[in-house]
Amino acid sequence: MITIPHSRLAYLSTAALLCCILQQTAASDSPPSPVILAAVVSESLHEQVVLSGTTEPIRYAELSPRVDGWVTELFVDEGALVEQGEPVLRMDARLAELETEAAMARVQEREAQHRDAIRIRDELLSLKQGRHASKTETQTAIANVEIAAAALSGERASLERARELVKRHALAAPFTGMVVSKNVEVGEWAKRDQAAIELVALDRLRIRATLPQRDYPRVAAGASASLRFDALPERDFVGEVSARVASGDQRTRGFPLLIDLPNPDGALAPGMSARVRVDLSGGHAQALTIPRDAVIAKSDGSREVWQVRLTDGIHQAYPVAVETGRANGDRLELLRGDLRAGDRLVLLGNERLRPGQRVAPAEAIGDIRVTIEN
Repeated sequence: MITIPHSRLAYLSTAALLCCILQQTAASDSPPSPVILAAVVSESLHEQVVLSGTTEPIRYAELSPRVDGWVTELFVDEGALVEQGEPVLRMDARLAELETEAAMARVQEREAQHRDAIRIRDELLSLKQGRHASKTETQTAIANVEIAAAALSGERASLERARELVKRHALAAPFTGMVVSKNVEVGEWAKRDQAAIELVALDRLRIRATLPQRDYPRVAAGASASLRFDALPERDFVGEVSARVASGDQRTRGFPLLIDLPNPDGALAPGMSARVRVDLSGGHAQALTIPRDAVIAKSDGSREVWQVRLTDGIHQAYPVAVETGRANGDRLELLRGDLRAGDRLVLLGNERLRPGQRVAPAEAIGDIRVTIEN
């Protein structure tokens, strides 16, 4: 263990103190930076219920081939994004292709027979006009044309069936989404009753929450909902109640509440947890609100604002931890935080502040404008 003499410790302490003083002096000599302040306000807001929810896909499909077969090509892997109609796998269709060729040959044969039957019928009808063909011969020729046409129709149906069978050896995405599971590989035998690929749509998600029975009558489809996800604590989302399911749990007396949410940038995924705030009809409550732009989202998920306080004639800025709730335009409800109505918060320029930093008020036009001494 290294021992430092008391004189050395005193010197280090003095040096550290001197360094802090020099830094503060340098900071006080720096030119001021203008910022804008806004006040904490008490206002009436819609009553809300706070729920916990989980995201789930609105569209989910377990894709299986329409025929059994040997997988020859696989075009996707887990996590792949596919467009609607894009192929995901192909199976060996050689036997179906041979059947298609055979059916095509039979169609050509029937077409030739049909043409010949028509030729014979037309010749007999011409001879009948000159009384050189009997009525029986003419009627037989007409019947042969109908028989040939029916046979040709049957072979064409067989050809169409063979072609459809070839198509069924390929599997395509029924909608745009992400592959979340792949259950076959090239060389394996795929079956019609087993899912080969699992696909989810991500452009729009659904949040499923449980609504207490006391709030069931006060929430309706179309009600606004604000959401915050544990995976994205710095972002606020706005959705809409799509359904209030009338099937309650007898143990918890809760009812499923479904909220649809656009997800154009793919930031959200099924299985994420969410805190949901839903507006209740027929009620308002008084609440403190703060400007949305005054709130700083930190990397650990917490949020803070900078409050300006006047002490001995000196304005100073201090960080205050806050928790926010529902939104009202460009303001947020203050759920938790050591603030009162009328307190002044830094609206712009708060990213440059340090605890206890002095501020100098400037002219007040609308919001209060101040100048920060860096």
